[in-house]
Amino acid sequence: MPKRLHHVDGPPLPANRHTAWSIGSNGLTTAGQNELLKNLGRQLQADYQDMLREPAPDRIRELLERLEANSRHSDDHLDDEDL
Repeated sequence: MPKRLHHVDGPPLPANRHTAWSIGSNGLTTAGQNELLKNLGRQLQADYQDMLREPAPDRIRELLERLEANSRHSDDHLDDEDL
């Protein structure tokens, strides 16, 4: 049976209910929304800065190396066609 969520003062909600959510920025001016998004970006960056400094796992690093090699190969192939 699916887990049901509850409103603080209402009936339970079905777990598969899809609702829109908002951070309450609809009433802001464009400048206010921009400032809100900048602040959100700064906070996310501060929260995840340590994680970004950690080395990528070996499998991710190897995948990136293969993608870069394929990209270089594709670029070389395109350059040869331009001749």
